Amino acid sequence: MSFPRKVGLKLLPQWQSAMGLQFENLVLSNRKTVQKILGIDPSEIVNDNPFFQRKANDRQGCQIDYMIQTKFGTCYLCEIKFSAQEITKSVIDEVKQKIKSLALPKNMSIRPVLIHVNGIDESVLKSDFFSSIIDFNDLLHKH
Repeated sequence: MSFPRKVGLKLLPQWQSAMGLQFENLVLSNRKTVQKILGIDPSEIVNDNPFFQRKANDRQGCQIDYMIQTKFGTCYLCEIKFSAQEITKSVIDEVKQKIKSLALPKNMSIRPVLIHVNGIDESVLKSDFFSSIIDFNDLLHKH
């Protein structure tokens, strides 16, 4: 009689994607705490949700994990990253591409934010690209 071979969860197909989606949902469930960490007054928020922009003739498509728009023309573009390893500097190019693709009013100011778990590479910090970097562990302790 033969028994099936044991396979670790991380080796299952789509495990990383499924965990990433669950992590995004966990962050979105704690959006009030994210707003508090970013110093955003709830009365100033016009919209705060994930955002999807469809491709059209005059613009590229893009997906924003979590976007907070204030009545004073500030858009917090939050990139939520789940990874088993440290987040590398490639996240900066990903977010730059999203900003470039995003069709927003000309007077809108964009503040990129990184929300992560399991650490980030020192090069991400040194780049000074993100207006805020939130470690999910800190988010849990601010709750």
